[in-house]
Amino acid sequence: MQTISIKSSSSEKIIPLLTNALDREKRIIAGSLKKTSEKIDSLAKSLSVDIDKLAAGEVEHTEANDMKLVGLEGELKILRHLEDELKEIESLEICR
Repeated sequence: MQTISIKSSSSEKIIPLLTNALDREKRIIAGSLKKTSEKIDSLAKSLSVDIDKLAAGEVEHTEANDMKLVGLEGELKILRHLEDELKEIESLEICR
């Protein structure tokens, strides 16, 4: 794990600001995760697609469903990205 230093003349003011900013970012990402998951569930249901099979490349793209499947695959990539971001933020520690 790497350490990032921030110099400040008033750490007693900066630490709560940083803590609040991290908490706010966690809430924003968690909200985005919820919306993205709901969108994925809705798209998968409308297409009658199993997400695991889609991720494994086992779902056939046809002319009729191609664009929706591409959209669903994009949402899955967004979901993974958001999960990674949340994991990184949750691993941060503010040292005093």
